Amino acid sequence: MPSPGTPPKRTTRTLLQALLGAILALLLLAAVGWWLAGLTPRWYHPADPQDTAATHLGETAEYRLVEEFQRIRPPEEAWRLRIPEDAVNAWLATRLRKWLSGQGVDWPEDLSPPQVRMSPAGIEVALSHNDLGNRIGRFRVRPVITGDQLTFEAPSLRLGRLPLPLPTAWVQPALEESLARAEDLAFLATLLQGDAIDAAMPLVDHRHVRLHTITLEPGACVIHASTALNQR
Repeated sequence: MPSPGTPPKRTTRTLLQALLGAILALLLLAAVGWWLAGLTPRWYHPADPQDTAATHLGETAEYRLVEEFQRIRPPEEAWRLRIPEDAVNAWLATRLRKWLSGQGVDWPEDLSPPQVRMSPAGIEVALSHNDLGNRIGRFRVRPVITGDQLTFEAPSLRLGRLPLPLPTAWVQPALEESLARAEDLAFLATLLQGDAIDAAMPLVDHRHVRLHTITLEPGACVIHASTALNQR
């Protein structure tokens, strides 16, 4: 309340000035946020699909992953595999489109090449889509295995270099539709919906790989798993 000696007009003018200052501050914050959302993250620079070194790294990473998963091991023997993000990004840049094409699925034209960044906070996937106004969306998830179930914990969406998280519902339908086109990627759509899946990957010879833990490091993820025969 104004003090007894404060004229009413001066009090009204002070309140209007404070309100105007608050509005200007909000407009300034919105402008800065819009500007940050339009900036490309410093770490987002997908490799050239024609780059020889990236192609070799992507092929080597694919061969190594298949080799480790298909290796004959003693039943229930625990094994470990470290997957660096640079190998994942090389595969995404040079092998993903060819892999999808082999399944009769074309990479969406309105979706930019994806790139991942791994840290203890989660796995961040950056890409651009028309639904984001051609800005770079950074979708971060944290894979968690509880019992025999795999879920994505605390998914979040950020735009460009904007540090504030946004509702993931903005892009989930588009991502789920794109992922569901490839049968081998349909499980990702299930995870993005917040549902759990069995933390096991079937092999071609009546065996499966059971994932026990997924540990995230700066620039890599480490899986601990075992291989066993399918139960009949």
